[in-house]
Amino acid sequence: MTSMSSTRPLADSEHEFLLGVDSPTVANAIERFAIRDRTEGFIGGNVQCVFPDLGSMVGRALTVTMSDAPGPPAQREGYWRMWEALEALEGPVVLVIADASGAPERVAYSGEIMSRLAQKLGAVGMVTDGALRDVAEVGEIGFHYFMRYPVVSHANYEIVSVGDPVNIDGQRIVTGDLLHGDRNGIVVIPWETLDRLPEEVATVRRVERTDMDLIASDGFTLDAYKAHRGYGS
Repeated sequence: MTSMSSTRPLADSEHEFLLGVDSPTVANAIERFAIRDRTEGFIGGNVQCVFPDLGSMVGRALTVTMSDAPGPPAQREGYWRMWEALEALEGPVVLVIADASGAPERVAYSGEIMSRLAQKLGAVGMVTDGALRDVAEVGEIGFHYFMRYPVVSHANYEIVSVGDPVNIDGQRIVTGDLLHGDRNGIVVIPWETLDRLPEEVATVRRVERTDMDLIASDGFTLDAYKAHRGYGS
């Protein structure tokens, strides 16, 4: 199953906590709730973090689908619908852009101007299975980019849907889903886990610390590690 979307605000304390946790630890902590299959709940590795030094990205998804086709300049009705939806959505927000062109290497779906406008309206980043551009300029304003690659031209892009579910590199994303991303990738946080997530993160960290301490110790043996992990008991 995927996470349930929510319209409730993300509390400041929840946001601050999530910014201080890496995405793999969040993913491991969510496993402990056993509410979804372990093969679900994260965006695949084709979508890469462009600005790892920005740390963690946390926000509610706003899903859009964009395309690109030769011919007359595309209509811009969807463009304004996207900004109106972003302005109306409780922040922080992550714009999640699904490619519908079939040739994502031929179109950049956003650059500096759109990123600045998105940031002004409450977005903290963009995630796409396609391409973006103006990489240096967007990095300077502290806006997260997750994408497959850069492309130099916006070509003839068109926003064909706003708010509909999308699939980004193997993961279904719904507007309202809570996303957590860093240099390791992006995990979907089920809203219903937020209250207990700090406790489970602490457990993951404690267990991993004991593992690493044993592995680093002079008394390490594989048999000792098996016993530590309860293997064969």
